[in-house]
Amino acid sequence: MTRHRVVLLCLGLLIVASTLAISRLGDLGVRTRPLLLLWGAAHAAYVAAAWWVLRRGAARSSALPIILGAGLLARAVLLPSAPTLSEDVYRYLWDGRLVAHGVNPYPHAPSDPALAHLRNGLIPRLNHAEVPTIYPPAAQALFAAAASISETPLAWKVTLLSLETLLVLALLLLLRARAVPEDRLLLYYWNPLVLVESFGSGHVDLTAAAFLVPSLLLYERRRNARAGILFALAVLTKFIPGLLIPWFLRRRAWILLAAGLVTSAIFYAPFLSAGSALTTGLRVYARHWEFNSAAYHLLRELLTSEITIRRILAGAGVAAALGIAWRARTATGAAFACLTSFLLLSPTVFPWYVVPVVALLPLHPDWGMISFSGLIALSYLPLPAYRETGVWSLPGWILWVEYGGLFAVWAAAALGARARVGQREHAHVEESEEVQDEEG
Repeated sequence: MTRHRVVLLCLGLLIVASTLAISRLGDLGVRTRPLLLLWGAAHAAYVAAAWWVLRRGAARSSALPIILGAGLLARAVLLPSAPTLSEDVYRYLWDGRLVAHGVNPYPHAPSDPALAHLRNGLIPRLNHAEVPTIYPPAAQALFAAAASISETPLAWKVTLLSLETLLVLALLLLLRARAVPEDRLLLYYWNPLVLVESFGSGHVDLTAAAFLVPSLLLYERRRNARAGILFALAVLTKFIPGLLIPWFLRRRAWILLAAGLVTSAIFYAPFLSAGSALTTGLRVYARHWEFNSAAYHLLRELLTSEITIRRILAGAGVAAALGIAWRARTATGAAFACLTSFLLLSPTVFPWYVVPVVALLPLHPDWGMISFSGLIALSYLPLPAYRETGVWSLPGWILWVEYGGLFAVWAAAALGARARVGQREHAHVEESEEVQDEEG
């Protein structure tokens, strides 16, 4: 076995050991500090593995079997664990139960007496049972498929694992098309945030990436109709990929957009009877939710109107999407930039929102986001106190560490890149002077 494979095998086993220990902690909402220590150890191993892979040239032996094996093993140990960091998966299963029974989930909050005949053991586990669902139609179809098999977190996590296969295959094909080492898949597949949030807590955000990245692959291969269908599915599981629409409009990808529009109409059709209630839950979320956002808290120091702050951030998000549409050269680059801008400008930045960005790291390695995907775990620190008091309070220092760390790494990377350019220019000047001396 080569040195490259031995190093990655050791680092991969550290990540597996850490995730195994996390799976045995019990209630992570209570044992948050041990969770963060283990998460930090896994992230340190992940960063070391990412550095090891990125520093190597393309013409080296591949460790893809080790990367896939260790990543799959880490997923396997988390699949049976209870989702104690978040109750979201139980809301997915409740929505899926309604859809599977032919009930439109958009007009009815789980607490609605009209749903009394469908209530079961899921109801006590739901958060915000007074608010109708915020999840779009493709997500509802997936929830229903999982709930029809079994109304358990494991059934949903297995659904995620199945969909992730599309994402992994698309990433490998895109890496090969760019003549980039396949080992870069590790930047996604070994990321501890992906492991904890997708296969520990079962968050739906992975499904958006599982549809988005294959759609970008098909777009690059000029299969625009199929790309449009998958792009619509990405948007209809998590609305955020819709930020890419201006980029496609600027490229006049009319077939892709038309296919996406038709797909959206098909998926929305069964739920249109909800009328204006179709967006009730989403409007409540947009008006009232805020968490772990540096931009929101900075504006909160300057402005008293929450609506004004949200409008400013929404306007900045639209401006960012338009700017990216004008400047980004590739579809994957535009997607990475749009999803990153969303994280910086959204009033709500839960840790699992980072998963789609991490899915694009193999194609667009970014040490800032690699670091941020670990630092954002700190937002779980107040969880035990919230369990005891019912009051959520995120200390300001956590935001400074998370976002300060992100921008510090970005600044260091920019300075390093500028220094390397200067060195190359200096070397070029010296080489030219030597040539002139020889000719003289």
